[in-house]
Amino acid sequence: MVRPAAEEDRSISASLIWEEGGVPFSKRFGDVYFSAGDGLAETRHVFLAGNGLPDAWAGRDDFTIGETGFGTGLNFCAVADLWRQTRKPGALLHYLSIEGFPLAAGECLRALDRWPEIGDVARLLAERYPDPVPGLHRIHFEEWGIMLTLAVGEAGALLPQLLARVDAWFLDGFAPSRNPEMWRDEVLSGIGRLTAPGGTLATFTSAGAVRRGLAAAGFEVSKISGYGRKREMSVARKDANAPADSCGLARLAAPVAERNREARIAVVGGGIAGASLIRALRRRGVSPEFFDAGGVGSGASGNPLALVMPRMDAGDSPAARFHAAAYRYAVDQYRRSDAWDPTGVLVMLAEDAARVRAEKARGHAWHPAGRADLLDAAAASGIAGVPLDCPGLFHADAGLLQTETLLRDWVSGTQCVTRRVAEIARTGGGMRLLDERGEVLGEADTVILSAGIANAGFSASGWLPLAPVRGQLSLIPASGQNDPLKCALSWGGYLSPVRGGVHLLGATHDPVNRIGAGWEDAVTETDHLRNRTNLPSCLAGWIGAPDGTWAGRARLRAVTPDRVPLFGAVPDRADLRSAYAKRTSRGEPQLPASDILVLGGLGSRGFVTAPLAAEVLVARLFSEVWPLERATGLAGDPVRFVDRAYRRGRLKAFLG
Repeated sequence: MVRPAAEEDRSISASLIWEEGGVPFSKRFGDVYFSAGDGLAETRHVFLAGNGLPDAWAGRDDFTIGETGFGTGLNFCAVADLWRQTRKPGALLHYLSIEGFPLAAGECLRALDRWPEIGDVARLLAERYPDPVPGLHRIHFEEWGIMLTLAVGEAGALLPQLLARVDAWFLDGFAPSRNPEMWRDEVLSGIGRLTAPGGTLATFTSAGAVRRGLAAAGFEVSKISGYGRKREMSVARKDANAPADSCGLARLAAPVAERNREARIAVVGGGIAGASLIRALRRRGVSPEFFDAGGVGSGASGNPLALVMPRMDAGDSPAARFHAAAYRYAVDQYRRSDAWDPTGVLVMLAEDAARVRAEKARGHAWHPAGRADLLDAAAASGIAGVPLDCPGLFHADAGLLQTETLLRDWVSGTQCVTRRVAEIARTGGGMRLLDERGEVLGEADTVILSAGIANAGFSASGWLPLAPVRGQLSLIPASGQNDPLKCALSWGGYLSPVRGGVHLLGATHDPVNRIGAGWEDAVTETDHLRNRTNLPSCLAGWIGAPDGTWAGRARLRAVTPDRVPLFGAVPDRADLRSAYAKRTSRGEPQLPASDILVLGGLGSRGFVTAPLAAEVLVARLFSEVWPLERATGLAGDPVRFVDRAYRRGRLKAFLG
């Protein structure tokens, strides 16, 4: 029996039908998505001209557009087409759009097919369009310097969770009479909060209630000529003297020192964390300094293949939502790489507890388990190609990643300094990266630590609660016959199909040194046997006992106490002590912005979590639209451990 992944969540379905002439119509709201006459011309009149585009972004290095009602993507395509023709070389456009009832990629493409002048933009949008599950989705269009953040959910609930500084708003969606929830005061107030001082807004409606709501949200509102049969529309501007911190990018408990893209950035560590940071920075035209004594992929990220699959979280928490979003983002990035091997991953559910956890995870619309197939033992065996004795959850979009190919591709063009950074010293003009002898290896305005367990080895970062865990992977030669295993299997350990002549079987998990000197990379027969013993009973007869032909690889991974990665600012101990000494019972500690950041504590899931964590960190660094909701994006803030120690009365012991 197969319980298939839901093709769509009817609670967020747009209930689309097609009217004569190919105009999309929403049965849910009883309205068309765009003018039956010329929707593109209407977009250009209402939203582009209404916000003074392209003049408003002329000469700007960065510009941010916000939108309510992504719909078919028509407004986005019109903007992308104009931006690529008129932007300043190297400039970046952020496009943040909220959509409560997303269409499918094919529906968007069909609707946009009537305008060949934006056809190439529409096709690329459809190609990169995300699985429209609730949450935020970051889509990159490096070709044109555009980052689209599609926020799927109800506008009133999402707006308080967004962090952005918006220069121009498109208030679209359906008419206020058809969709009053989109136009209520709470939504308009949220739009006002996210708008930069002097920011503009345009909308097709001139309804009095909307204009009054915008005025109450801090806008000066005017009526101008509308498009077609709509005699009037509304435009608005936020007071240029409004406080800059009125936007969503307000001061956080542990702020990142904001930089422009001319700043000197250093990345210390050459695994998947460092590679993800370099890729995120280079997408913004920033070429960082890059340091790793062993070279790219020499540490825990250097296994020949990485298993990319979602974490099975039964509960709903910011950390669980982060892991789900990170998985979606990672797969989206890897699909565009020759390193990706979409084998699918079957999670074996042999125990009752595992089945209960899977069912709970499938109950969350945002969780990847909700899109996976729940299979009985017979169906699971058919998918796997080998006999299994338990049900399973099959993630068809999961797979294996050729790590060396991916890492070298992502850092290509960035010179790696293969000397160990032993210390970071502040100077009057920034920071110096020093080797063991105190020689200067480089200088930077911001340093981002991405060196695994070594992240806690600097004086400024010694308080980070990172612990080493050794993992050994076994590489088992194929039998020489046609190997029957068709997908990767996971049960706590994992087994890959044959790739490069071997199965990958892993991996041990040792937080304690049981070997002695050299434990971090020693490959032992004992651990091969442990990996073999960990096999489910239905596979044990198929994989023979370890012999002299088995190879392996062992490295140390860095983990945090709560098994959630670290991505955020690393304040100095002195600043932490001072801020918490002054903290009131209800207030947040007021810390100075930090110029040392960290991306680490990834454990065994680095290839799943690092790409999105890096995107969050770089967005914070450059004061951009966050790719996650506020609470989800702060799930990895290192200061969470300081706060917990403070609440438990253990701050002095924690900071040392």
